[in-house]
Amino acid sequence: MKHSNCLIEKTMGLLIPAACLLILIASPALFSQGMPRSNGFGFRVSFWKMAESEVLLRVSQQGLQQTVNMDGFGIWFQYYNRIHDNLSLAFDFGMVSRIHLKSDAPLDNDVDVNGILAFLPGIRYDLLSRRLTSKFQPYLDAGIGPYFQQSVNVRNIGTEENVSTESKYDLGLFLGGGVNLAVSNRFAFNFDMKYHFVNFAVNKGISGIEFGIGVSFMWGKLRDLFRVRQTTMVVHDIYPAYYQFYNTYPLAIVSVENTAGFPIEVNVRSKVSPYSVQAKESGFITINKGETKDIPATTVFSSNISQVDTRKPAVLDIEVEGRAGITYKETITAQIMVHSRNSWNGEVDKLSYFVTPDNDEIIRLSREVTRRENDSTSAEPENLRNARNIFNELVSRNIRYQSDPNIPFYKDDRVQFADETLNLGSGDCDDLVVLYSSLLESLAINTAFVEVQDPEKSLAHLYLLFDSGIPAEQAQQVSSNEKRYLLRHGSAGVNTAWIPVETTLIGRSFEDAWNEGALNYLQEAGIRNGLAEGWVRIFDVE
Repeated sequence: MKHSNCLIEKTMGLLIPAACLLILIASPALFSQGMPRSNGFGFRVSFWKMAESEVLLRVSQQGLQQTVNMDGFGIWFQYYNRIHDNLSLAFDFGMVSRIHLKSDAPLDNDVDVNGILAFLPGIRYDLLSRRLTSKFQPYLDAGIGPYFQQSVNVRNIGTEENVSTESKYDLGLFLGGGVNLAVSNRFAFNFDMKYHFVNFAVNKGISGIEFGIGVSFMWGKLRDLFRVRQTTMVVHDIYPAYYQFYNTYPLAIVSVENTAGFPIEVNVRSKVSPYSVQAKESGFITINKGETKDIPATTVFSSNISQVDTRKPAVLDIEVEGRAGITYKETITAQIMVHSRNSWNGEVDKLSYFVTPDNDEIIRLSREVTRRENDSTSAEPENLRNARNIFNELVSRNIRYQSDPNIPFYKDDRVQFADETLNLGSGDCDDLVVLYSSLLESLAINTAFVEVQDPEKSLAHLYLLFDSGIPAEQAQQVSSNEKRYLLRHGSAGVNTAWIPVETTLIGRSFEDAWNEGALNYLQEAGIRNGLAEGWVRIFDVE
């Protein structure tokens, strides 16, 4: 008698360790824990060691009699869908066969085929937290459903054939567990073990333990660590002249909620295409379980934005990255408008971004004037003398006041840079204060803008203050008339005399511009109480 046996213990004892070794060598680092994506489909082959069966495959021969027993080979398909965190719905559909063949002679055969068809909806629970990174992803699963059995017996004795069939239905359940070995967040190998309680019986009938090996394919949404509850745009319009202001000022506020069951870290990257060289990061911020935090999205603009000559739409790209052992990302886009390089939204505190004391043409002109007009015998304070000479130089160059052109359907004011006003030979009040401020600042003379929004007038007005550098107790050196200057903090932190200049009088003398500026400040800021009431405001040029 010859026997060829393949027992379940030997088969699985060789198969599983070999497969594990292969995957551990070949697979890269995992992307996530448990079931990474929201949906998955699996295929597996199995051996079901039933209570009334002892072997997987046995072939024996004794004389003319041959016997073949093949029990518990199965093919299973599984679909699962994540419903919450580590919990998923699972649907197992399987076909298991049992074949017994006995042959006593060429025409004397007895074949018994038993097929088991099972449809078992259930649940699956991933044991490891998502914050842990491991190649092994263990889980528990359970299901309940119908087990259909179809038996067919074919008996050939001589030339006669006898066929009998029997169908049977049982309700049962299974309990089990397994481990995934994920190659990526879309593909994994699977090893599992289940015990089937058919007709809710133990060690009876076809009840028994099942071992399986298979593969899973996943798709759908990755498991999230957070949810972006809201993205609030803070800035809808970018003005190139003060692009450096946006390096620290948020363009948007991203509200991020921690939906994981543990603390996570979140980083927000943002850029405006094509004006950012690279994305700027907020840095990783810890968000506790169930907590929501507002994270500012800022960006760094490259200098090429200052070359924009007409307003254009751009795209704000925001990437929110969360990490806690695994990494999860979400992207947000929003449209933003980039205006032309000369556009100004009317906020006087931003006007200083148009002041360019380091411009080559401005530096050259201011140095030329101070060198040419240098008078070492003059008793006049140096800052006042230089300011007077610079103003008179602009008069000699025939620089004139000219209001801005009408631009239909365009809300922004237009501001010229200092070198543009020099080349054009004219400008309105904001253009002229920018020009004069740039020239004085290039000589290290501190300046400030005076904004007047007179409630009795329809249009706002702007003129300039500059620091004479003379301390308050020596202010008589500036003028014997104390109404021609005002005292305020200078760069040294002490009160100094500041001189108001009405730059729209660029076609007249410095004295006229000084007198007009002093008179305006006295009436509007002092007598009419505009400074206290807030319709006269002073902004230092930074």
